[in-house]
Amino acid sequence: MVRLLLDANLSPETAIFLSNVFGFDVVDLISLGLGDLADDEVVAVARRQRRAVVTFDLDFGEIYHRNQLGRFGAIILRLSDQTVESVIEALRRLFEQQPADDSWLGALLVVDDHKIRIVTEPPER
Repeated sequence: MVRLLLDANLSPETAIFLSNVFGFDVVDLISLGLGDLADDEVVAVARRQRRAVVTFDLDFGEIYHRNQLGRFGAIILRLSDQTVESVIEALRRLFEQQPADDSWLGALLVVDDHKIRIVTEPPER
C-alpha cells in the first residue's frame, strides 16, 4: 500500500483526496500538529512511518542527495499554481500515469506543470 506524508505546505484536503480516490494511507503534518518541524525532522518521521514525503520544498531533493539517498522517498511538486485544486490535479496525473506502490519509498520524483521526472529510482530490495 502506498503510504504518504504530506509536508506542512500542502493542504489536508489533498490527503483526503488521495485517500478517498486512490485508497492511499496518507497523513499530513498539519493534522498531526507537526507543521513546524524542520525538514530533517520531517524526513525522520517519514522514515519511521515508512512514508514518502510530498512537498513543494526543494530542500527535500538536497536532503535526499546529500545524505539520505534511497533511505526515504520524496515527491517534489514544482507547480506554477499551488492551489489545492492544482495540486490535486497534478497528483491525479502522477498516480494515473505511474504505478504507485511501496517501491516509491526510496525514489525521488519531481512533478511540474508539464511532466513527471523520476530523478532517482528506488534502490533494489
